[in-house]
Amino acid sequence: GASTKDIAERAGVTEPMLFRHFGSKSRLFQEAAVTPFLRFMDRYVADYRSREHGRLTAEQEGRRLFEGLYAALREQRGPLMALMSAGRFDPVAEDVAEQVRGAFTQVIELFEEVVATESTERGFTDPDLPAAVRAMFGMVLSTALHHDWMAWADTQEGRDRMLAAMTRMAVGGLGAGPVR
Repeated sequence: GASTKDIAERAGVTEPMLFRHFGSKSRLFQEAAVTPFLRFMDRYVADYRSREHGRLTAEQEGRRLFEGLYAALREQRGPLMALMSAGRFDPVAEDVAEQVRGAFTQVIELFEEVVATESTERGFTDPDLPAAVRAMFGMVLSTALHHDWMAWADTQEGRDRMLAAMTRMAVGGLGAGPVR
């Protein structure tokens, strides 16, 4: 709900300079929140594709993914929380909402690629891998955005425990096969 004038003042620049660099408020949001998040996933997937698989255990691979995703989401917590809050009370500009949907779709597709590869290589079975990936992503997203509501998750020890628990649930769940 902030105006571009308010944003420019808070950033210590003029409003014309803001438009010269970003063109629009939605482009500014894209550069501030969406682009860094996508960069993390692109770097992770490039690293994942370039290295030999099977050197890390399933737990190590899962932890590496969860830690990186958690850090990327924590870094963008402010803009993501603001967007979610704004969407609850005021209509969010459709172009901004579309950018966020597109970013999350891209991240989930990259996440699916990694989990599908690991599942195939390790013989994990899950009857609904897309749903499992979304559940995993949801765990990391909610922990990153709401860590301050989870009692001790705002300490390093608490974060380590949360990431370890998410990793155990994800790897154990994928390896367990269908729930009966």
